[in-house]
Amino acid sequence: MSTSFPLPEWQSRAASSMKDVLTEDEWMEIEDVVALTGDRLPEWLQRLGIPHSWHAVALPANVEMPMARVAVYGKRDEGGSEAAETICVFGCTGWPSFSDVLEKSAGTLRALGTAHIVTKVLPVSPRRWTAAVRSTGIALIGSRPVHGPRSHGTWVQQSSYVAGSDQPHASRLIVHSLFVATECRARLSQDINRLSDAVYRGFVAALIDGDGGS
Repeated sequence: MSTSFPLPEWQSRAASSMKDVLTEDEWMEIEDVVALTGDRLPEWLQRLGIPHSWHAVALPANVEMPMARVAVYGKRDEGGSEAAETICVFGCTGWPSFSDVLEKSAGTLRALGTAHIVTKVLPVSPRRWTAAVRSTGIALIGSRPVHGPRSHGTWVQQSSYVAGSDQPHASRLIVHSLFVATECRARLSQDINRLSDAVYRGFVAALIDGDGGS
């Protein structure tokens, strides 16, 4: 089921900030950076489902930051949702350094006003030009968090997956973000784990199969 839903600017900004690791790398020559959607996405990513009671969001084609997928859960009378998920995929020529990916992951959350940030490296196959980094924290984003104005904050998780290639246009950066009302986090823990594990395991399996992010 697809539904219409206004995507808050800060949710788009989360992925846009991570894209900067490709466009602002001073040491690596990275070119042809483009957001991928539709049938240009990795096949394994196209096959991913969403948990029951979550709804896919149809975004306009002219949105500033094209996204591979947006899904939301719940809706409050005062506006906003209880949880939201975004996936952005970028293709490029060249690849970012691991240190830049690691640094930018936490920096993105800091830019959203996130506190108590924890960043960890996720295990992936020992392959050149690959990285998997996850940062989490609690954000108070403006006066209208993802779930409405009367909350205690938004739990944010951003996972960044890099699969580099020496072939033109073949490198991929996948940015998977989750935004959950803190008071709903325990209730939605199974959904959070399912969404997180699906992207992580899909990425790892693609590396093992030799497909990388393609």
